[in-house]
Amino acid sequence: MRATLSELGASLSRNKSMTISLVVTMTVSLLLAALGLLIQGQADRTEKYFGDRLQLQINLCTKNSPSTNCIGGVATDDQKAAVQAALRENPQVKTFDIRSPAENYSQARELLGQTDTGKAQLETLGPDAFPESYFVTLKNPQKFDGVVSQVSGMDGVGNVNSLRELLGPLFEILSKMRWAALATSLLLIVAAILQVSNTIRMTAYARRREIGIMRLVGASSWHIQLPFILESMLAALISAALAAAGLAAFMYFVVYGYLRDTLGEITTWVRWQEAGVVMGYTTVLALLLALVPTLVMTRKYLDV
Repeated sequence: MRATLSELGASLSRNKSMTISLVVTMTVSLLLAALGLLIQGQADRTEKYFGDRLQLQINLCTKNSPSTNCIGGVATDDQKAAVQAALRENPQVKTFDIRSPAENYSQARELLGQTDTGKAQLETLGPDAFPESYFVTLKNPQKFDGVVSQVSGMDGVGNVNSLRELLGPLFEILSKMRWAALATSLLLIVAAILQVSNTIRMTAYARRREIGIMRLVGASSWHIQLPFILESMLAALISAALAAAGLAAFMYFVVYGYLRDTLGEITTWVRWQEAGVVMGYTTVLALLLALVPTLVMTRKYLDV
C-alpha cells in the first residue's frame, strides 16, 4: 500500500496541471448537473403544490369575502351544490377536485411559513378564513372563458383564478433553465471524460518504462492500474466536494437568501433535504465519471 501511495503522490506531482484542469472541468459539469436536478425538483414541487394539469381555481365565499356574490357571507350548501352542478354539466370541464378550507390553510401555512412576514400573517388567520375551492381541469386548456363567465357570477363564488396564466411563465422559465443547465453539463461531462482519457494516456506514456519493468517482474494488472484509479477517484471526490459547496452556496444565498423572501408567495421552494439528495447523486456521478473511463483507458494503454 505504501508503494502504491508513493506512486500516486509521484503521479499527482508530475501531472499537477492536468489534474487541476480535470478537477475544474468536472466541478463545473457536476455543479451544472446538480443545478439541473435541483430545478427539476423545484418544477415537480411547484406542480405538486398547484396541480400539474389544473387550469382554474374557483374560490367560494368566506365571511370576509369582498365579492358582491358574497353578500350572504359563507357559501351555503345549496350554493356549493349549484356550483358543482354547473361544473359537471359544462361541456368544457373534464374533472374538478374539491379542496376544503382546512386543506387550503395547510397549503398556505406551507407557503407563507417560508418567511417571517408570512408567519406573522398566519398568526391572525385560521382555517375559517380560507375558502372551499374547486380546482378545475379543462378538456381544452385554451378554452376557459366559458367556465369563468358561467361560475364567476354565481352566488357563493368569491373569485375565479386561472392557474395556467399565473404559473405558465414560471414553468416555462424553470423548463428552460433546467434544459440549459443539463445540456451544458452534458457537454462538460464529455469534456471531462476525454480529459480523464488524455490524462491516463499521457501518464501511461511517461511511465511506460516503469510499467514494462513491473510487467516483467510479474506485477498484476490490478496492481499497475491501482495508482491510476486512485488518482482519478481523488480528483472525482475533490470535484464532488467543490460542486456540493457551490450548490450549498446557491441554496444559502439564492433560495433561502432571496427567493423565499421575495417570491415566497408564488410557490414552495426546494429545501436543504432536496439539495442533500442532489449532492449524493452528483457524488455518485463523479465517481462513475472517474472510474469507468479510467478502467477502460488503463486496459488499453497499460497493455505493454
